[in-house]
Amino acid sequence: PKGKRPTEASATMGCFPRLHRFFLAFALIMSTTDRTTAVASSDDVVVIADFSSPGPPEMVTVNDPVMGGTSFSTATLRPEKNLSWSGEVQIVSFLGSPGFCILQTAGRRDLAGLATTAGVSFLVRDTGKMLLPLGAQINTGARSARWGVEVTYTATLKNREIHDGIVELYAPWSSFRASFRGEDVPDAPPLNGEELSRTYQVGLSTYQSHKAGRFELELIKIVAIPEGESQWE
Repeated sequence: PKGKRPTEASATMGCFPRLHRFFLAFALIMSTTDRTTAVASSDDVVVIADFSSPGPPEMVTVNDPVMGGTSFSTATLRPEKNLSWSGEVQIVSFLGSPGFCILQTAGRRDLAGLATTAGVSFLVRDTGKMLLPLGAQINTGARSARWGVEVTYTATLKNREIHDGIVELYAPWSSFRASFRGEDVPDAPPLNGEELSRTYQVGLSTYQSHKAGRFELELIKIVAIPEGESQWE
């Protein structure tokens, strides 16, 4: 269903101040501490997935053949301590527009720790072959009041280079909107702290680029930054 977009997240998450303590958080993010629990946390970050440490969580790909397209992608752990995600987004013939590829956490995970965070960040190594802008998406089990379908909260990721080819792709929760198969769902619950506490899946998508072509990126970590700590511009 089409309509106005749902309201932004609660006022406590509506403001994303300028970055003041990023490098402190980044030092932690780039560490190789073993984190094998569902969500590891510290004073600075909530680690959703760490591919630079032993025992990273399983990730799966979802490509547009589930919607009648022909795009494809695969994900492989590399000895360089990252997850290589590559494939090709192809034009969906009956739509005449690019399809999509998605990389997401497998199954249902307990990601309740996201309730006190300000947004999500994907740290990647720039291969020069990313289909930018990429998108982030999360699933909480929320449903449309009118249609009863489960929605996905999505946002377009901003990007900036950190150092030595490491790029941060990031978005505040306040920029996420509820959708179903690419259409806004205005009657879905707002993505506030309570809804974030129900998150069970986090993903990265090519859909927001609206581009076709081959792509490749090397994913290092997926993290969330708590309110009042290291924050983005």
